[in-house]
Parts: sequence; structure tokens; C-alpha cells
Amino acid sequence: MKAMILAAGLGTRLEPLTKIRPKPLFPVLNRPLLGIIIEQLASMGVTGIIINTYHLAEQMEQFVGGVRWGVQVEVRLEPEILGTGGGIKNCADFLRDAPFFVVANADIYHTFDLRPALHYHRETDNLATLILCDHPRFNQVGIDVEGRIVSVRGQSIKKSIAPSRILTFTGIHIISSGLLEHMPSAGFFGIMEFYMELASQGEAIRGYEMEGGYWLDIGRVADYMDLHGHLMGAGMGPIVHPQAHLEEAIRMEGIICVGKGTRIGAGSFLKDSILWEDVVVEEGSVLEGCIVGDGTQVRGRHHGEALIPG
Repeated sequence: MKAMILAAGLGTRLEPLTKIRPKPLFPVLNRPLLGIIIEQLASMGVTGIIINTYHLAEQMEQFVGGVRWGVQVEVRLEPEILGTGGGIKNCADFLRDAPFFVVANADIYHTFDLRPALHYHRETDNLATLILCDHPRFNQVGIDVEGRIVSVRGQSIKKSIAPSRILTFTGIHIISSGLLEHMPSAGFFGIMEFYMELASQGEAIRGYEMEGGYWLDIGRVADYMDLHGHLMGAGMGPIVHPQAHLEEAIRMEGIICVGKGTRIGAGSFLKDSILWEDVVVEEGSVLEGCIVGDGTQVRGRHHGEALIPG
């Protein structure tokens, strides 16, 4: 089985942090999210993974090439952004030699066991199975009692069929290789619009609702902070990389994660903040509710900011 990780987005909602690090490489408890996703796919039996890139692509290539994953991992640069549908089609040569493949966004964190969904996809012979969950903030995909996609963002695909449930598309889909032949030959196109068109023609585009597990899209700074809050939980102490350096009389409260090579000066106070790699916090500084990007030098008081060098 093969898989594709969609990692070509610009991450504009996470600026200025995405000016120095692409969103798929944002650290989650000091581990790049992309690495977590690759390991999840490998653990479910995926033997080959392709990753499309565009923004800060050289960082993505360096990261992937610097780790022995135990599975084939290929990085493919898009000369221009092709959208989800165009990105998948651009990798058809890598994906089409298997009966089906998994596609996952590179900006989601989840704890789902996808094996039952893979079984469902095989048994139903779907062209595409969208992995859904109940997350009220993002609930936009309507399914009927048989799991068929009947509406997206309030737009009905078949007016005669009312959705029995409206759920969140998690950014994970299982796609039969035959779907590639239905896709436009080249260029930009969105996958949801494509799915809607196929569903309106009676093709097997269904959803599979996950029960249990955790899911979050880290598309905003607040979501990235919330993910750390969930993973660390109440009462967990600070996570400090063994190669970070903390001087004396530092106070830390709440959700704290300190990355490799970071130095925190004496008398500093940190609360609910995430510091990436090689950050320098000058002595006596105060950080509350901040995310500090790689190589940033911080002095003084900062509250609710995303900080990068310069």
C-alpha cells in the first residue's frame, strides 16, 4: 500500500512562523509533525510515501533525506501550487500501481486507527472514502444513512437526499487508483469539487466516521497551542530538550516546550509558551502565550505573540 502526504501549502494563517519553517515541520513536543505522520503511515502497513512540496521545499527535502524511515519516501516539488486534486494527479505515476492509496494532509494531528476504514473501503469498492469525525467547528460534509456524500459546505449534491449527519472531513482519504483516470490531465483543481461532481453522477464517494481518537487541524496559531495543551494535559511539567540550556532562577508555568539548542537566561519567566530550536531568551525576559521561532533572540516582555528573527 502507498500513501501521499499533502505538504505544498503556504500556511498563510500561521504567519509569521511559516516564513521560517514550513507548516508540516512545525514541532509537536519537539518532533516535526511530518515525521509523526510518516511514522503513523508506516505503522499501518504503508510501504511507499510521496510528499508534494512547494513552500520552503528545501527544508522539507533536507528533513526527509536526513532520516532513515524504514519505508520508501519520495519528495516531489511542485513548480506551482496545483491544489489537492492537481497535486494527487501529479503523483499518479507513483500511486497508480496499487489498488488503493491513502492521502493525508500534512497539517493534521490525529490518533485514529485507520485499519477499519481501510477494510471498509475494500469491502464497499468505493472510488474514494473520506475519513470523517464529529468536530463541530469544522462540520461541513453531509452523509446519508449509507455513508454517501450528499452535501458539502451546505451545498447539496442531490437535492432529493437529505444528510443524516454533518461531519468534519479530517483531511485523510482512501482513494482507489481507478479514480486517477477520472481526474483532469494536468493543472490546478480542488478535490472536494471533484468529489462532488463524481457523487452527483452516482459514483461511490462515501464517508467513514471515526469513533474515538483525537484530531486537530493546526491551521491557526491558537490551534497549534491547543494541540500542545491537549497532549501535555493538566499537571505535566515543562518539556525541555536535553540539548537546551536553562540558567538559574527561571520560572515556568503551564504548557511549556523548549527546543534543541535554546538558551533561557537567568530570572526569566515563561508561561504557556513554545520555543523552537536555537532560541535565545535574554535574562529577566517574560513570555506568556508565545510561540518563538527558530533562531529568535528575545528580550523584554511579550504576551500572545508569534516571534521570528528580525
